[in-house]
Amino acid sequence: MKIRERVNLAAGILFTLIVGTLLHFTYGWSGENPFVALYSPVNESVWEHLKLLFFPVLLYTFFEIIVLYKTSGQFLTSRLLAVCVGMFFIASSFFTYTGLLGRDFLVLDILIFIFSVLLTFFLSRYFEVRCPGLRLPLMAVYVLLLLIVICFFSFTFAPPELPLFTPPT
Repeated sequence: MKIRERVNLAAGILFTLIVGTLLHFTYGWSGENPFVALYSPVNESVWEHLKLLFFPVLLYTFFEIIVLYKTSGQFLTSRLLAVCVGMFFIASSFFTYTGLLGRDFLVLDILIFIFSVLLTFFLSRYFEVRCPGLRLPLMAVYVLLLLIVICFFSFTFAPPELPLFTPPT
């Protein structure tokens, strides 16, 4: 991997860790502003905490598209798939360990978030370099990203009665 690619990978990881951590608090800091609720967790449900990964990764991906001109279908497909795997890892890890231990632990939640960020960026890079046939049409990637964003926005204000959307007790 070239130095520039390593720096970009490290910058993406660091950016997502910092912005994702700050997003955890922005809804409260904003006085519970409904606009901020769209991209920041409004409660302690797993669904809301997926925003901590998804939106910083999306924002960093926009940076890569605009500044680094990474616009290939392979790059965007890789990033989309990787962030979906990262979000799945958060949900599955949380429900697995809380099911086994009977409660949640802040330290484990933080470690899951850190690992999901690393997983997302390393998988994205792996898919981009090692899976040349992994490519959706750009329009399909944009539509899928838009659908995920719409789900986040919709389920923030009207969450279904499912464990993923219910804050732990």
